[in-house]
Amino acid sequence: MPPSRLSDMLHEADGNVFSSINAPTAGPRNDDRLQRGDNPFQLYSLATPNGQKIGIVLEEFGIPYDAFVIHLTGEQFSRGFYEVNPNSKIPAAIDNCGVEGQKEVRLFESGSIALYLADKYKRFIPRDPAKRAECMNWVFWQVGGQGPMVRAL
Repeated sequence: MPPSRLSDMLHEADGNVFSSINAPTAGPRNDDRLQRGDNPFQLYSLATPNGQKIGIVLEEFGIPYDAFVIHLTGEQFSRGFYEVNPNSKIPAAIDNCGVEGQKEVRLFESGSIALYLADKYKRFIPRDPAKRAECMNWVFWQVGGQGPMVRAL
């Protein structure tokens, strides 16, 4: 039987080591800045299922990028990471080349980042509205359904 309150299962003393990383407050918890590399695309993530998706897209497209690990032990609450993703979740990214004269584009959420890259590089997503809608059905099913729900057998 599930607990009557979510807070009943979120105590570190009960073995949940991640209970302290999320809080009902917003904003950065320290002033640390993000690392930056020399490539136009900067990826901030971790080797979780959602975290790996963007690395796969970047590799598939042949886009040069720098990847930085964001450990979910508090690094996601730095001022630098918060400025990219106010939700403080991985993955997040910065495209320093932007589009149409934009200097920099901040990106977060795996589905949003993948869709941005597919649109920018005109790959994988059909331009025809009906075909695009069918593709989006499956993209969003994967983000909200298959992605977080399927586990390895």
